[in-house]
Amino acid sequence: MRTRILAISLIFSLILVGCSKPESVIPAAEWEDDHPDVYETYMRNSEMEATTFGGSVPIDYLEKYPELKVFYEGYGFSIEYLRARGHVYALEDVIHTERPKSAASCFACKSPDYLMLLEEEGVKANKMTFDEVTPMMQNTISCYDCHKNTPGVINVSRGHFLTGVVQLKKEYKPTEQVCAQCHVEYYQDPDTKEIVLPWQNGVDTDDMLAYFDGIGYSDWTHPSTGTQMLKVQHPEFETYQSGLHAKFNLTCVDCHMPETEGTVLESFKSHHWTSPLKTIESSCLGCHQDETASSLTAKVEGVQKQVEDKMNEGTTALLELIEMLKAQTSSQTVSDQILEEARNKHRIAQFKWDFVFVENSEGFHNRELALQNLQEAIDTAKEGIELLK
Repeated sequence: MRTRILAISLIFSLILVGCSKPESVIPAAEWEDDHPDVYETYMRNSEMEATTFGGSVPIDYLEKYPELKVFYEGYGFSIEYLRARGHVYALEDVIHTERPKSAASCFACKSPDYLMLLEEEGVKANKMTFDEVTPMMQNTISCYDCHKNTPGVINVSRGHFLTGVVQLKKEYKPTEQVCAQCHVEYYQDPDTKEIVLPWQNGVDTDDMLAYFDGIGYSDWTHPSTGTQMLKVQHPEFETYQSGLHAKFNLTCVDCHMPETEGTVLESFKSHHWTSPLKTIESSCLGCHQDETASSLTAKVEGVQKQVEDKMNEGTTALLELIEMLKAQTSSQTVSDQILEEARNKHRIAQFKWDFVFVENSEGFHNRELALQNLQEAIDTAKEGIELLK
């Protein structure tokens, strides 16, 4: 009898497991009563403020940097490219962008509801159409993305990051992983539309270029030059790894989520994810005790200005290479071999330039790496120019 009861219980349990649905996303607003201080700082992400080189005020990049229409010609970013607003606008902005959306996986880092869809439908959810999935997406980036439904416990929720980070064979703190799961370079697999992190060889630009070349991948073909192009996303995690603050074992949370006094809690981590220049006393001066807010701000902006100047130099070199390639593509006077070599220089140079341009610290996360990538972009572009001469 006991055996029969155990067997029936096991069968019943299996039925329950088979029929159970994944947990649903608890919206941020439902945590307000239990965590009012945290919720109040989270809602500050709706504010739009400017810093000298950054901030969250909407900017039309195509208007500010008209050369981007040349760089991204033939790709969605030449149609619309607006600087990202705060995290609370992530879902709204991806839905309303004029850029074409290739598949449902465009929601991968924009809404935790997409994680529910992946659990229910499996990898095939990635290939569903964007419009088909849009009505299912109700929650923008909020509590679930970093904690799931357990406030106070860090839970990395993106499978693509957990798959990718294994390739790096290194341990990372949860307070770094939770931000890195979205602040990375990635691409959509051409067949499955899954989000993939190109880290098989490492996280430097040469590592990623070798990976993309090895699988024969490109995001699009530049219509004026014929170059097989790559579009970088937002590689904050990769850029930060060899930077000064990383060497001191600091993570994203240390600078972007400083300790804050609350009305209920004596002290807690602010959930207003913004430039540390906006919270410089609590974010920076605890370590930089020999600085003042104004002197340290000036140093940060000096670094960003140095990177911007080098970026402008790279812009000039890239524009010249593209114009020469454009002329050769329409009226070829060099050999096919030389033309292909010059196109490869274009692919490499623009990838390295773009890697810095789209990284959201304007070079501050890692000045040395930013300047190195930009100088390599300039040198590579000039090599292409010399080939075509």
